[in-house]
Amino acid sequence: MGKGKATLEVGADGVAVITIVNPPVNSLSLDVLYSLKDCYEEVMRRNDVKAIVVTGSSGKFSGGFDISAFSAIQGGKSGQPNADFISIDFITNIVEGGKKPSVAAVDGLSLGGGLEIAMACHARISTLNVQLGLPELQLGVIQDLEVHF
Repeated sequence: MGKGKATLEVGADGVAVITIVNPPVNSLSLDVLYSLKDCYEEVMRRNDVKAIVVTGSSGKFSGGFDISAFSAIQGGKSGQPNADFISIDFITNIVEGGKKPSVAAVDGLSLGGGLEIAMACHARISTLNVQLGLPELQLGVIQDLEVHF
């Protein structure tokens, strides 16, 4: 069974809400990334969707990439097709290139890849207790990897 997902709800007002769900910090596992991609592709196809809000569950946007996914990929045990590389590039390309406006509703943590998703949206709104950051910069870890579909 996979770890984490993104959910999609479309309101009568034409606003689609995509929620990252992967407690405790809504980390971006491979399952979450593939699910986000699927949700975005669906809202881009739907005529009843006029705008998109991306958020996270349980008062956290996203704590960033799921570090355990990296070791699974390196060991060839990710369980995902074409997962020999992982990146946020595909989601930023879909989000940034989307023809429908998207807004990141950020609460709590928005770190690393989570912050990259928020920055890829056309606009961002946050609560006062938001924590933004790119912790990989302090660790000297800069990843430029890709997921191929």
